[in-house]
Amino acid sequence: MEIPSKVSIFNRTLEVKGKAGTLIAINDYGFYEVVLEVQQRNHTVLFPIAETVVIFNEALPAAATEFEVER
Repeated sequence: MEIPSKVSIFNRTLEVKGKAGTLIAINDYGFYEVVLEVQQRNHTVLFPIAETVVIFNEALPAAATEFEVER
């Protein structure tokens, strides 16, 4: 995962459902730092990690998703 990265954001508190943004940092205080367009202007928004889902728009290569499970 590279930062900055294009992401989709989901957060119930702010009623954000799949809003496009740019993840610019994951800070030490437990927040995702995301740039979102709000009313045709870009704003930095802090989303609490515990209440937010971040989906990276760039999919992982197929080789990165294959792994062996040791039994």
